[in-house]
Amino acid sequence: MITPHSVNDFSKQMRAIPEVTTSIGGINQICYDNASPTLLNLLLLPAIKQLGQQAKWMLWLTPENKLDRSWLEHSGISLSKSVQIPMLDDDQKIDSMTQALKSGNYSVITVWLDSTLSAEQQNSLDFLAKESDTVVFILHKNSPHNRSTRQMSHQKIPTFAFL
Repeated sequence: MITPHSVNDFSKQMRAIPEVTTSIGGINQICYDNASPTLLNLLLLPAIKQLGQQAKWMLWLTPENKLDRSWLEHSGISLSKSVQIPMLDDDQKIDSMTQALKSGNYSVITVWLDSTLSAEQQNSLDFLAKESDTVVFILHKNSPHNRSTRQMSHQKIPTFAFL
């Protein structure tokens, strides 16, 4: 037997369905070297530029070198919403990244790391990135040691962005 449902019954059913939200946040690990400079311009910069159009900030946790401001401007990346913190060791960068993700104030975080993340660190940062809707690009310099231990599917990104 089919029983008719009133409008009120339908609205009660709709409230019981959990709301589905999509998040673009997450961790992306990329290996880089100086051999393929076009990849940065074709892949990473357009993504950072698009994410930078949000009202949130962009965080750059870089090696000891400063980012080339004219290169960023030429790439169409807003300097007024960019924050760069250079000269941190990997532990400090991971701590800074964690705090930035918890704040929810960043649309994109780009960090250069010398070491690889543990599975626990990776899972924790990925969870925080999804929660805060932040895209994180973790760049690892490609070295002979890293080539043998890392997955071969990583992209290569050059470092010419630095002065």
